[in-house]
Amino acid sequence: MANTIDPDRKARVISAAWEVFARYGYRKTSIQDIATTAEVSKSVVFKYFQSKENLYRLAFRLAADAIAEADAQAESDDLEQADVFAALRRRVDARIRLFARAPYIYSFSYAAAYDLDPLPRQLVQEEFARRGVTGDSVDRYTGIRRDISPQKAKQMIFWVSQGFLEDRLSRGLTEPDALKKAYLEWVDTLEMLLKERGEEAHD
Repeated sequence: MANTIDPDRKARVISAAWEVFARYGYRKTSIQDIATTAEVSKSVVFKYFQSKENLYRLAFRLAADAIAEADAQAESDDLEQADVFAALRRRVDARIRLFARAPYIYSFSYAAAYDLDPLPRQLVQEEFARRGVTGDSVDRYTGIRRDISPQKAKQMIFWVSQGFLEDRLSRGLTEPDALKKAYLEWVDTLEMLLKERGEEAHD
């Protein structure tokens, strides 16, 4: 009985890991930080994961798979390849559903992408290779202003998305319907700023 793992408590530790690693990065996060956030003892965290590295690796894999699944659900409904703004509107439902279950999963993934520690960098590169990510696809960036490259437009959208989530998390504004409404307003603004004048607006 002493070695029994409580699935709910283990899930709570994973959720806490997403939150704390997103806040402090891999190197500065301690097992005690995660244990405190999960409201368990350090010994419980070590019992379930043995080390900070093991916990980070599992948290990364679960986050990557969950985000890929959410985006795949949205893409499965895409019978015609839409531009980037229509795609963002279609993905928002799947992403908000995931956000409702795991509010820090996107913050964790963004933090991992920019973490300079060797472990996150390795995992990000492996994930890109596993998913076949080779670079920016320009297929969806139709109608973007000629003075803004698709790569810059993609980076701007990424930064706005990241900043939006960080702002809402920091203020405790995590109600899914309100998040969806507010995020779609930002998509409308980005479309207005980034698309060539004269392009037809979304329906």
